[in-house]
Amino acid sequence: MAIKVLVVDDEPDVAVIFRQKFRKRVAAGELEFVFAENGKVALEVLRADPEVSLVFTDIRMPTMDGLTFLKEMRQLDRQVLLPLVVSAYDDMPNIREAMRQGAWDFVIKPIDLDDLERALNQALDEIQQKLAAIAATSQLAQAERDRIIAMRNKQAQQEFFENITHEFRTPLTLLLAPLESALGLSTQPEVLAYLQQAKKSGHLLLDLVNQLLDYAKVDAQKLQPRLVKLDLSGLVVELQRAFAPLAAQRNIRFEVSHLPNLIGVSDGKMIGRILLNLLSNAFKFTAPGGEVMLEMARLENGVLIRVKDSGIGFQGSETKDIFSRFQSAADPKSALQAGSGLGLSICKSLVELLQGKIWLEHAEPQGSIFIVELPMQFGEHESSLPMETSFDTIVSMDLGPEFQATHLGPDEDDKPLLLIAEDHPDMRQYLRQILQDEFHVEVAEHGRAAWEMAQAIIPDIVLTDWMMPVMNGLELLQSLRHDRDTHHIPVVMLTAKADWEHKLEGLATGAEAFLPKPFHPQELKTVLHNLLVQRDRLRERFRTEMLRPDKVGSTSMEDQFILDVKRVMEKHLMDEQFGVESMADALAMSRRTLMRKLTAVTGQAPVKFIRGYRLERAQQMLREHSAPIWEVAVKTGFGSASYFTKCFKDHFGMSPREATH
Repeated sequence: MAIKVLVVDDEPDVAVIFRQKFRKRVAAGELEFVFAENGKVALEVLRADPEVSLVFTDIRMPTMDGLTFLKEMRQLDRQVLLPLVVSAYDDMPNIREAMRQGAWDFVIKPIDLDDLERALNQALDEIQQKLAAIAATSQLAQAERDRIIAMRNKQAQQEFFENITHEFRTPLTLLLAPLESALGLSTQPEVLAYLQQAKKSGHLLLDLVNQLLDYAKVDAQKLQPRLVKLDLSGLVVELQRAFAPLAAQRNIRFEVSHLPNLIGVSDGKMIGRILLNLLSNAFKFTAPGGEVMLEMARLENGVLIRVKDSGIGFQGSETKDIFSRFQSAADPKSALQAGSGLGLSICKSLVELLQGKIWLEHAEPQGSIFIVELPMQFGEHESSLPMETSFDTIVSMDLGPEFQATHLGPDEDDKPLLLIAEDHPDMRQYLRQILQDEFHVEVAEHGRAAWEMAQAIIPDIVLTDWMMPVMNGLELLQSLRHDRDTHHIPVVMLTAKADWEHKLEGLATGAEAFLPKPFHPQELKTVLHNLLVQRDRLRERFRTEMLRPDKVGSTSMEDQFILDVKRVMEKHLMDEQFGVESMADALAMSRRTLMRKLTAVTGQAPVKFIRGYRLERAQQMLREHSAPIWEVAVKTGFGSASYFTKCFKDHFGMSPREATH
């Protein structure tokens, strides 16, 4: 593409010189010249033709001289527009002034053709560099836009993926719960057989949904290792116990081999899930009379895990994709082959999160061997880390219906979420047993673990012992009360410290209730439910008062949280794209924490809260007659007046026009 050059001079001979000197380059399409007799005409040319990149201008001209022209040209704000001055030698003061005004170079009259060509070539080089820089900047900007679009698309896909899998769990729960009840009511063998088959299929589907959710978390990079000291030998023993009934039922010889007292530093849940997936696959693809072996050995800087089975194995063409998502064994002769193809993919992702390696070896004449190498420090060098000694949660978290009783997670019912901090394993189990019918129960063996869990799951209520290792109950209570995300959570202290001084200390720190051991189970349940009723009343106050922009006026931490939310909402009130992710970022919270916190404090999920706040502000503006309806719609972040009218009527039961009267 030719570079356009504007020559501005009132002497016609100058135009002749440029045409003759550069005629070959013009003919070759390298240059294109445009001429003007003064600065005023030249400005009109520049405004009409944005492709002009280079200007040669005289200084002394009628109508508008060169210096004035340079000043006006600077106002055009063009990315690439290089001015040069062509003037007499005795006009040197004006040439210097022109250089101060932005002229890039100059040529002296009478014009030396070699000097003119030199100046032109240097100017063209400068223009090419500027154009290249602009192109590079544009490419970077486009790449960044593409990256942001791709990230948003992935986030949207991820959110849809998580939402749709969660949607599966509600009807599955409503399907499985009546099946459990029906199994206890019927005594007819034929009916029981049908119910058992339906229950098994339902749990298989639930297990698939759980795997999809796990994969979604791994794919979104939401999982990060949580290092603890882990009794690997104890974990292997617990796995052996968990799979023993299935091995006996299917007549499969199940052997384990490990070193005693092997304490390593790693993420217990991740290692548990890796082993569960590998063992589940091994049993799934091994016919009756076969064998499954689990071996764990210590390496110099880690552990080696081998899971071997005598099952159907893998064909040569399958091995290269065996760790890809939705890839499963394809032997049509095997009735055991049913599977989602997610287990090994999740396995590989978890191994890589732990900086390890996993691969498949073949056993002859059939079967397979999976090898896992995990780098690991050993526990004797990490005394400051918490110790994982309970494996029931780790081992039960992924076992399918063949291996365990039904386990419903927190998203599968509407029970309040109760977090128990108790270091005594028998007491921890007893509390779970007496409360699990009315609460979804999570347990922690000391205050530090409970504090970390509370930050992650934002429970509805916390029940804690006082005397515990690592972090005691009072320290846990202080941590909960000094954190914005957990300040609202009611806490019940349950402890053998029954003296009046300790009770006063616990209550003064912020505990809502204090029960001494021994306790009566019904009294504990009553206290917990009364606290939840109080939280419901507080939510109602926030819902009826705090949501309205003119009703916030307290100094409690909950009120301060709503004030923060209100300030964020006011700042982004007109932003139609402002949503849950944006609010979480503005409040320096994760999406999950915001969801749990805002729902706990107001009784409303963030999406409903944001829309309600917009509509409350809209109603306020309409009552004050501060703007017409279409403008109120824009000011409160609705895309159109018609959509605003629909939302307003759904929320208030009247149209915006009726609200103005």
